[in-house]
Amino acid sequence: MNYWNLKRLQMICMVLPIMILISCQSTPKGEIADLIYHNGNIITIEKENPTASAIAVKDGKILAVGDRLIRSKHKGDSTQVVDLEGKTLIPGFIDAHSHISLAMSLVQQANLSSPPVNTIENIGDIVNALKTQQEKYSIKKGEWIIGWGYDPDLLEEKRHPNKLDLDTAFPDNPVFIVHTSAHMAVANSEALAKVGIDENTKAPPGGMIIRLPGSDEPSGLLQETAVYLVYNNLPKPTVEQSMFLLEEVQDMYASYGITTAQDGLTDHKTYQFFKKAAATGKLKLDVEVLASFLDARTYFTEGLDDFGVTKNGLRLAGLKIVSDGSPQGKTAFFKEPYLTEVPGCAADCKGFPNLSQEQLKGLMSRCYDLGIQLFTHANGDGAIDLLLDTHQEILDSLPELSDDLRNVIIHSQFVRPDQLELYKKYNMIPAYFSNHAFFWGDVHLENLGEERASFLSPLKTSMDMGIICTNHTDYMVTPLDQLFTIWTAVNRTTRSGKILGPNERLTPLEALKTITINAAYQHRQEDSKGTIKVGKLADLAILDQDPLSVSPDQIKDIKVIQTIKEGKVIFTRLQ
Repeated sequence: MNYWNLKRLQMICMVLPIMILISCQSTPKGEIADLIYHNGNIITIEKENPTASAIAVKDGKILAVGDRLIRSKHKGDSTQVVDLEGKTLIPGFIDAHSHISLAMSLVQQANLSSPPVNTIENIGDIVNALKTQQEKYSIKKGEWIIGWGYDPDLLEEKRHPNKLDLDTAFPDNPVFIVHTSAHMAVANSEALAKVGIDENTKAPPGGMIIRLPGSDEPSGLLQETAVYLVYNNLPKPTVEQSMFLLEEVQDMYASYGITTAQDGLTDHKTYQFFKKAAATGKLKLDVEVLASFLDARTYFTEGLDDFGVTKNGLRLAGLKIVSDGSPQGKTAFFKEPYLTEVPGCAADCKGFPNLSQEQLKGLMSRCYDLGIQLFTHANGDGAIDLLLDTHQEILDSLPELSDDLRNVIIHSQFVRPDQLELYKKYNMIPAYFSNHAFFWGDVHLENLGEERASFLSPLKTSMDMGIICTNHTDYMVTPLDQLFTIWTAVNRTTRSGKILGPNERLTPLEALKTITINAAYQHRQEDSKGTIKVGKLADLAILDQDPLSVSPDQIKDIKVIQTIKEGKVIFTRLQ
């Protein structure tokens, strides 16, 4: 064989496997598709086959991924052919952490957020927004007025409202306004009286009742578990009202390209509502439920068989523990003190844990014994230390414990490098929150200093270490927009325009993986979701631009044109 024939044979041997892969991951050959998408930019998130020019869908699953030959192989008389017209098709976004049930309650509450989410700039604006809500819904004397999303760091007064700010405007209505973190809230005098909170009321374990200066009289500000003293007494919608709100909120989630949503802290009663909604076909999205640790005993007895099982789009994914609070609210638990004044604390103010190590160990051990995936909210490095120490203590007594627990550490915002080494050792999954870099990056610089603030949500370091990590909005804490979340992970720009931790910026593809395949892995769904691959669910989103090719600063401006759940369109943006 001459030299040129030999080189030709070598080239054929190298190229043929690639051609077979690209031409179509088609099974079985010639099967007629329900849908074919073509003539667009298809990002599969698959390492071996990252892009494609066409895909075929049948029975809600991906039938084939490849080039234009799909059309000739899988098109039949009944096949709907969708021309993408150059738009970008990606896997549907998987919500790594938000609160869909809280989103339902927000529909009829006053939005007290500051710009750019809303227009609140001072306490007077808060009062006016609550009055508008009262008028809009004809709220009568004695009925609750509720608002959410106020942020003292962005108010002109630079402080929390207190009951005195609310009492004059609302002398005959209980008023309850929730901090943007949902880890604290303010109640007026009528609300405090309605639930029996006065100068003699002791704060519950893991919570604080802030007092007016120089007295035991409650100021109205409640932190962490003390919030539940009021929250558990708020009026709840009927099942019929909840079903209506669920549909409205699912439409909102779908409008952002989300095909799998999470309910990040679900009491048992709300879980029963979700089960009813799923059983009656009311779920357009898949919903991953995290059972509230506050109802752990009930879940362990009445819902034990549901853990890890998907039925009618609903899955009880695991147990959620809240181990500390909010870093911008200064209740997150740190090893070193905050650098600024902390409400209710005079000195050495490091925040506080919501649970003792004994309580934490009890919950963790029970989950490990039962094979229940554990999701733990931990923001400060002190809370993360407590979690890691407890995990190691359990390991010492249970050396045969599975190495695939997939413990998820929700937020992990101020994890230290040495703690990341333990995440890797224990195969833990940090669910990061890069939106904080924009919304509160400047606040963290002031409260925590440059070194701690810059290592917020260290996505790049984690990925370089081989740690599978995710990213999220924690809606309603920050907006649900997934493209904005990609933007914050790629740019890490604060409100004032600073770059917070430039070494932790991701590439657009890395950021996209955190809310697709990595989020699927977090929920043990990587075999059926998160990438565009033959056999996986046809959960898809169509974007008007390619997040991998536009300028990094333009990613936040990309719009979701259509969202597809298992081959069915559940959202289309009006032109």
